[in-house]
Amino acid sequence: MAEQLFAPISIRYQGLFADQHLVDGQQFGRSIIGMSKIANSICHNLFFESITHDPRSYQIRFCVLPSKENGLLQEIVAVVNSGQLAVFTPVLLKLGNVLIERIFSAVVGNVLGKETDTSKALDTIQQMAKQNAEFQKQVLHGQMQDKRFLQHMVKALARENRAPLRELPEPIGKTVRTMKIGGTPATPTVEIDEPTAEVLRSREPLELADPIEYDVRIEGVFKTNGACRVRLLDDDRIVAGKITDPALEQLHNVYTRALDDAAPLHVVAKPVLKDGKIHRLFISHAEIIRPGGPHKRRTAA
Repeated sequence: MAEQLFAPISIRYQGLFADQHLVDGQQFGRSIIGMSKIANSICHNLFFESITHDPRSYQIRFCVLPSKENGLLQEIVAVVNSGQLAVFTPVLLKLGNVLIERIFSAVVGNVLGKETDTSKALDTIQQMAKQNAEFQKQVLHGQMQDKRFLQHMVKALARENRAPLRELPEPIGKTVRTMKIGGTPATPTVEIDEPTAEVLRSREPLELADPIEYDVRIEGVFKTNGACRVRLLDDDRIVAGKITDPALEQLHNVYTRALDDAAPLHVVAKPVLKDGKIHRLFISHAEIIRPGGPHKRRTAA
């Protein structure tokens, strides 16, 4: 009988259909396959000290546990292929799920171009290594205390796993709104929302910036999926957008009213950047700008 090596890694799908405990079958399948491939690659690196995405070399594989209703909660768990529990470093059996989640967080940050997020995840790994004597000696020969080694490892993992990283967010923006992966009281959840999914899916280099405030005018919007065109008032430029604010589904919402009245909006949005310029804006909140009313303004990239 297969024995679990360490605690499961949770994958939560939330919003849209997932609130009814539903996800499109094909989208769900691609997403679970993508996450399992990435977890297998990271796990193989931890246990066998080599980076590859070739499944033929994996002696440990991730299996899916029964689904749970929490939005939609799925768990994947590592088991040894042969069905016999090999002798592994005890600290890896204790911390394997947390390590995989933190390395996964760093890999996602690397693809998004968010160096701060990557650095935070690597700092957590360094702290774990320094606080555990067995970790220092036996996991990757103690090199996980070296920030430069960790950065090199994350870049290699991101490069090897670029295809499954595109599969991972398949349902997002279609039948679910967000994915939340892992997380414990000591380590944060990795959240993948629509702007993050846009960058992960892309075959061209994009970056995700932090939320910024803009003054805009809605030039057009599809209420069914939130796709829109907005004019940036600071530099009179039209860019593609996506409204992720659930308020768009309500009657007489702020977005359709602003479109009908040609009223300017003050919005909070995450910009996806291409070559340093706005590729698409993901708008999560908006207020109509009243004549003479106070509002903040940030220059668009």
